[in-house]
Amino acid sequence: MPEETTEATGQATEGVVGLEGLEEPKKMTREDWRKKKELEEQRKLGNAPAEVDEEGKDINPHIPQYISSVPWYIDPSKRPTLKHQRPQEEKQRQYSNIVEWYRRGVQEKPLTTKFRKGACENCGAVTHNKKDCLERPRKVGAKFTGTDMAPDEHSQIQLALDYDGKRDRWNGYDPEDHMRIVEEYSKVDLAKRTLKAQKLQEELASGKLTDQATSYRKNWGEDEHGTQEHNSEDEDEDKYADDIDMPGQNFDSKRRITVRNLRIREDIAKYLRNLDPNSAYYDPKTRAMRENPYANTGMIPEE
Repeated sequence: MPEETTEATGQATEGVVGLEGLEEPKKMTREDWRKKKELEEQRKLGNAPAEVDEEGKDINPHIPQYISSVPWYIDPSKRPTLKHQRPQEEKQRQYSNIVEWYRRGVQEKPLTTKFRKGACENCGAVTHNKKDCLERPRKVGAKFTGTDMAPDEHSQIQLALDYDGKRDRWNGYDPEDHMRIVEEYSKVDLAKRTLKAQKLQEELASGKLTDQATSYRKNWGEDEHGTQEHNSEDEDEDKYADDIDMPGQNFDSKRRITVRNLRIREDIAKYLRNLDPNSAYYDPKTRAMRENPYANTGMIPEE
């Protein structure tokens, strides 16, 4: 019992010695309190400069005292600051960077032929010990045989993702993957061009292309000495004529005529011509408007 009492007394003495450096705030006099209140009122009115904290930033005079003042056991000087109200860097959770992501396509390392220190005594892998080994227990472990070493398991890194990082669709995206696709398509395009050029050379050598060009000139009333550039332009026009999509028009490549639809889709709808609810009635079911929407407006329908 006396020994326990002595130890408790020693701990209490150490606690008192630790708090000796912290001085309790002195009580302000009535005059100092009045001056402090007057200064606060002048700062709120903008007649006196705002108070500055330890970082050199102005403190809003309208902030309550219980927020701006620091407890005496944290800062004995009691200098007003907002640092204790801001998030502390050492207590903030650190999240993974946008560059960090799980490794993909890890290359297999060659198997070791020698037992390594700290490896599993059963299979010889370094990534786990004998207690956590999932392989069949061997009669003589790899530690003693030194043969048939198991490969090391690949362990992914642990990522600490925030709310946005977990829901980011492009997280872990590598732009080099898209460049590989572009290169693959360019190779396919080059192969197509090569085959097309080879086919044209074969047709020129066999004389089929010359016969087709002659019949094409005769059909369009051109002589055999027509320019090849003009013929290629006509072929391109016929080729891409069906892709033309103009509002209110249909292009027929066979007849070379333009067929106009009943109404251009860019025209104003009937029910938007006059927004007055008492104007002509528009039936949405039949899409019909029996009366003139411009009646009593002074406007001409042609406008």
